[in-house]
Order: sequence, then C-alpha cells, then structure tokens
Amino acid sequence: MKGRDAAACVEPAGEGRVRVNAAGRCFLVAATCPHRDGLLLYGYVNAAKLRITCPLHRSSFDLVTGAVVVGPSDGVLETEELPCPST
Repeated sequence: MKGRDAAACVEPAGEGRVRVNAAGRCFLVAATCPHRDGLLLYGYVNAAKLRITCPLHRSSFDLVTGAVVVGPSDGVLETEELPCPST
C-alpha cells in the first residue's frame, strides 16, 4: 500500500485474519476493524509505534494489546503476537 511504513507489511492469513510484520515482530490480527469492518489489509502500519490504522475511519490500534489509541472505535482489536520466522 502506498504510504506504508517500509519496516512493515500486512498480508492475508486466512480465517478472517491478517499477518502484520512490524519492526521485526509478527502479529496475527482480525482482518477487519471492530468499528465498521474496514479492511485492515489496506491499513497503515506504523512500525516504530507498533500500531495499525484502519483506512476507513482512521481508528488506530496498538498491535501488542489491541487497544484503541485514537479514533472512533470503542472496540478492541483481536491480536496475537507470533514468533517471526528467521531470515
């Protein structure tokens, strides 16, 4: 996605989830924002702050806890940290 942090990537993971790689850490998160089901596959990832922002209404979530950092969402994002494959 244009404007995406170069140290991050988001890819489909199946079963309603996406895999987010940011700053050397890997997360499995819900594929849609809990606010209005925006597709997080197209979200902006800030690797430095470990956050993902929904492209629909700009709700931003902490990748570690799933907590809303900013935006209209009042729901928590389902997230799970995974081991990253070694390169």
